[in-house]
This record gives sequence, structure tokens and C-alpha cells, in this order.
Amino acid sequence: MKRALLCLTGLFLVASPRGVSADELRLKDGTKIVGNIVGFEGDAFKVETSYGFALVKKDKVASIVVSEAKSPAPPPARTNPPPIAPAANTAPATVQPPARTVEAPMREAVEGTRYTNLTYSFQLYKPPSWSVIEGARKTLPTAIVAMGTEDQTTIFIVGREPLQKAIEQHAAANERRLRELYENYRSLGERRTTVAGQPAFEKHFRGTVEEHEWSVTLLTFAREKEVFTLIGMTYANSDLIQIQENVIARTIASLEFTK
Repeated sequence: MKRALLCLTGLFLVASPRGVSADELRLKDGTKIVGNIVGFEGDAFKVETSYGFALVKKDKVASIVVSEAKSPAPPPARTNPPPIAPAANTAPATVQPPARTVEAPMREAVEGTRYTNLTYSFQLYKPPSWSVIEGARKTLPTAIVAMGTEDQTTIFIVGREPLQKAIEQHAAANERRLRELYENYRSLGERRTTVAGQPAFEKHFRGTVEEHEWSVTLLTFAREKEVFTLIGMTYANSDLIQIQENVIARTIASLEFTK
């Protein structure tokens, strides 16, 4: 998972909060299961329903209806995700976040599907199939938390650094760094939105690193004197992309500051 960290540093994803919706799994025996698909474990979909979590074997599923219906496929084989550069910063190399940002002890907790960061006072949804990547800040000094699937094909990071210029400039710098990192970079759209009640810049794109196509969502926003960057990425060459993008979007939409 430490290598997964290198796959995502420095810019981050804005998925616009989505309304309450539900996926529908139609089984071969005629049964319908309605809920939110929150991951894929082994050969089964993990579905959050009104009565708890259900594991549904892939070979029992006839079809799945999501936002844009796509036929599910087995997850790609585990591979090392692409390296990512440290958090975006167009200021001179001598301008870095204070040393205490790197050395301060991180106080965090996970209870079920809720991740809480006590050091920086925020909470967000942690999908059941994701794990917190330990030691993230040793690799990425501006990372607050990094999470992802065990096969490292879906990764999410929250980054933080001092606000040193206009937020528009921070957002533009983030995108420039990603354009340099990814081959065959293709923008899929951008807009202004809000995240955790703050005005934010949202960018979606696809690109290739180490022969793998990635779907990436990037979010940049300012809060008080800090810049927060969210980046979520998942394999784009899998029919599970829609499901994983929905999981990432739900995680972003859940972000809230506690003070």
C-alpha cells in the first residue's frame, strides 16, 4: 500500500455530491437486491442495503443497474500503481509546508465505515473494501490520509498545504503537474462546485501511467489559510469503473469538518 501512495499525491478529486440513489443487482434466480455497491471483494460484490451489508457472488448476478448501466467484470489483476509526484506547488523549491506539518503526530480513528481525523478535524466515509494506508506522510509529506483497495486499483488521498496564492492558481498548478505525469492526458470536464461547504474547483480526466488507463477526479479548495486537495483514481479499463467512481464520489460527498 505504500506504493499506492506514490500513485496519488498532490492533487485531488472533487466529485460533486450526488443525490441519494441505489444500485440494483438482478440475480439469475429472479431476486433483486437494492442498495449501494461499495466494493468488490474476491469474486463478490459488497452491497450496503437498508438491512446491512450483503456479499453477492458475481456468478449469481444476471445484471447490475447503476447510474450508467455497464456489465460488471472481474477486477483487474493486482499491479503496482503509478508513482505520483509530491503535492503540487509552483512556488520556489524553498517554499515548503512548515516542518511541523510533516512531524506532527496524526490522531485518527476508524469506526466501521467512518474515518475521523482528529488532528485536522474532519470526517469522511470509508468504503468497507478500502484500507487506510499506513505511513502515508513518510512518502507524501502533505498527505493527511490515503486509502485504497487492497489490489491498489482504486486510491483516494486527502492532501493539505498552506494557502500561498489564489486558490485558482493552486488548482491550475495541480492540473499542470498531473498533465506532466500522465501520458495521453484527456480532460473530461471541469467546473466550480462546493465541497464541505467550501467553493471548489473540480476536474475529471483520464490518462495512462505504466501502461494502465486511469480515471481521475481532482478537487482543490481553500479553507481558512489552508489548501486541501482531494484526488481519487481508479482503473478505467475495467467494467467496474462506474461502480468504483460511484464509491469515490460518495466518499468525497461525505467530507465534513468538525470545527
